[in-house]
Amino acid sequence: MHDKQFMREAAQEGAKAFKEGRMDRRTFLVLCGMAGIATQAVIAGDAEAAANEIVMWNWGGQSEECHGKAIGDPFTAETGMPLKFDTSGPLQGKIKEMVDSGNVTADVCDADLFDAVALGPSGHLEPIDYDIVSKDRTLPQYALEHGVSIILYGYAFVYDTEAYGDNPPKNWADFFDTAKFPGKRSLYKWANGALEGALLADGVAKDALYPLDMDRALAKIKSIKDDSLYWGSGSEAHSMVVNGEVSMGMIWQNRGRNIEMDTDGRYKLVMNEALAMPGAYIVPKGNPAGREAVMKFIATAQSVPSQLTLLGCLGMTPSNPEAFAQIPEDQQPYAITSAMNIDGIVYNDPTWWGENGGDAVNAFLEAIS
Repeated sequence: MHDKQFMREAAQEGAKAFKEGRMDRRTFLVLCGMAGIATQAVIAGDAEAAANEIVMWNWGGQSEECHGKAIGDPFTAETGMPLKFDTSGPLQGKIKEMVDSGNVTADVCDADLFDAVALGPSGHLEPIDYDIVSKDRTLPQYALEHGVSIILYGYAFVYDTEAYGDNPPKNWADFFDTAKFPGKRSLYKWANGALEGALLADGVAKDALYPLDMDRALAKIKSIKDDSLYWGSGSEAHSMVVNGEVSMGMIWQNRGRNIEMDTDGRYKLVMNEALAMPGAYIVPKGNPAGREAVMKFIATAQSVPSQLTLLGCLGMTPSNPEAFAQIPEDQQPYAITSAMNIDGIVYNDPTWWGENGGDAVNAFLEAIS
């Protein structure tokens, strides 16, 4: 077992050395052939390819196409390295398992910034190299040691204009007021956003949310439990609204435009007090393409053209402040940091969630069960 692990690591290091010109091709191929005897995970072709491509681990779907267009194409044009995808989803447990096994197959994970807080201190992530990646091209609080925010997404809500007429809900206090605004609600069942929304509804100031008062938040959640449904995916949240199951629905903000279109404007998006979540790139320890290459990839993702292309394709808001003023007019109502919305949003604290997320989700699930 130790011999196999040694040969796997030797082949991965050899791939990096070959790409950087520190090892000749013949020696590299001999080393990879030896590793191929020990493991099928690293054979000559795979190891050589791993040193000459970036593999992004994400959730697939339209995200694959959009990341390829926005970031992969300009990165490949500049470096010659293609962008490939693993679309099985970079859950924290899967990242830990991959790094602990020594068989690291991904270079960058399209994740949440709280994942960087949870996985960085345990040695499962590479530190971000801020000599290559720019702290100025993200929000100051979202440039962390083991992860950097590339986009922002948010938790907002939509409401039924036919149900509430000329006095529509305007904030989370209204969302939780079932007397003034009767009808079913939907909330995200994994707690993110729902806990903050509950505390805002209960009178907690935006700048005093963290650390989250769990007892207070859960009491507010329970107060509308009989009027609540819970969703676990964006498509589920979408269908609850367009099928008329709820009068108000908590959603990821980038779905707001589609919901408005799919319901011919019957449901309208409320971005006031939208909860801004930092989507981030994190790098598994020992990534095959090498640390420098993946940092250059992340730097490409920070560029204004890449960020605006992601916005147009996925509806994910730029985290680079330089891009805020360039958000197109038709995207302004749905973008977290547009001029229309930036003064009313609430910023998520990834450090709190990274350190407390597991316990918070379990307590939330118990409260809604």
